Amino acid sequence: MRLRSLTLKAALLAGGMSLLAGAALAADDACTTAQPGALPADSAAILQKELPPAAQAGFEGYGSPVVASPYVNFKPPHAKPWVIGYNNSFSGNAWRAAALAELKKNVEKYKKLGLVKDLVVTDSNADTPTQIQQMRSMIQKGVDVIISIPGSPTAMNAVIDEAFEAGIPVLTLAAPVTTPNAINIDTNGYLIGKTMALGLAQILGGKGNIITVEGIPGTSGSELIKAGGQAVFKNCPNIKIVADLVGQWSESAAQTAVLQELSTDPTAIDGVWQQGSMFMGVVTALKQAGRPIVPVTVGNPNQNSLAYWHDNVSKGFKTAGTSNAPAAGMELVFRTAVRVMMGQGLKVSGVVVRPPLITADTLDQWWKPEFTVDSTGVGEPPPNTWMTDSVLDGYFANPSPLPQ
Repeated sequence: MRLRSLTLKAALLAGGMSLLAGAALAADDACTTAQPGALPADSAAILQKELPPAAQAGFEGYGSPVVASPYVNFKPPHAKPWVIGYNNSFSGNAWRAAALAELKKNVEKYKKLGLVKDLVVTDSNADTPTQIQQMRSMIQKGVDVIISIPGSPTAMNAVIDEAFEAGIPVLTLAAPVTTPNAINIDTNGYLIGKTMALGLAQILGGKGNIITVEGIPGTSGSELIKAGGQAVFKNCPNIKIVADLVGQWSESAAQTAVLQELSTDPTAIDGVWQQGSMFMGVVTALKQAGRPIVPVTVGNPNQNSLAYWHDNVSKGFKTAGTSNAPAAGMELVFRTAVRVMMGQGLKVSGVVVRPPLITADTLDQWWKPEFTVDSTGVGEPPPNTWMTDSVLDGYFANPSPLPQ
């Protein structure tokens, strides 16, 4: 009888250990496998009604409002060719320079096709009242469509509404505004954070100590990327965030913050999740502190980060990344603008890209031989992959191919 009791206890103990092991495996699986997310509650109904699944995929966890577009029945006041205004809040970094260069390239292409007459460019040098006045001047001069990177998500709403009343569509790039009369073209920041966090968790096997480096806390972009990262790390009980630092999307600021942390805390670090533009600053800090070069996520991606990754793969360096590509983003804005001006009928107020995961297997599609660790530009995705015309078609009531 005692033997039977011991056998039963052993079986129960083994079963309990098996359940615990199963729970641990389930936790690891949740950490290192993609977990489906939801459309934003306030926009889900309109997105499900108007967009096919391939287009809806970009809106998972998206943080800006999306409503029915007032341009679904829009016809321009006059026939082509059209004058385009570019209303920029500032142009002081490589991302902005790449965006403007792509816009000028597209303008020249479509001039030859007879769709564009001219391009008017303004730069407010980060002064929002000046940017508002510059857009108002464009309206008064009668440009036909305005592309803008607003310096505020709300301050420019009134002047964008003025443009709408004048029959001038305003499209924003990577800086959505809250008026329903704008057309916001964006890369989903929440998914940027989530994609990089998942890639890092997979490399670490779901366990280890990490540092996170934010951009500018409190800004919508930084907070969305952070929320995406947290959506992964909350499922990773064996990944410990030992420090959450502020890098201001600056290599030098990130280098200072990380070096200070490493100098005061001897905890071994297994990886760094940084929001973007700060990769080389983090790597430099690790070197200066005499620490191993651990996986550091690649955002944007900057050309120097792609060069470092490519040059060190053979030495065992591993990481993961994603993209908020300036040239590809601007090219998408331009394609959307031309479709709107051609009367194809935009159905919702936002066109949002689901950012890709960059891995060692896809690195060569992003890296170019001219990239070095001293490069200051931003890497771009493989051609015709950022948002394909077939996906963009789903945003329009009457889609048709653009002239080529």
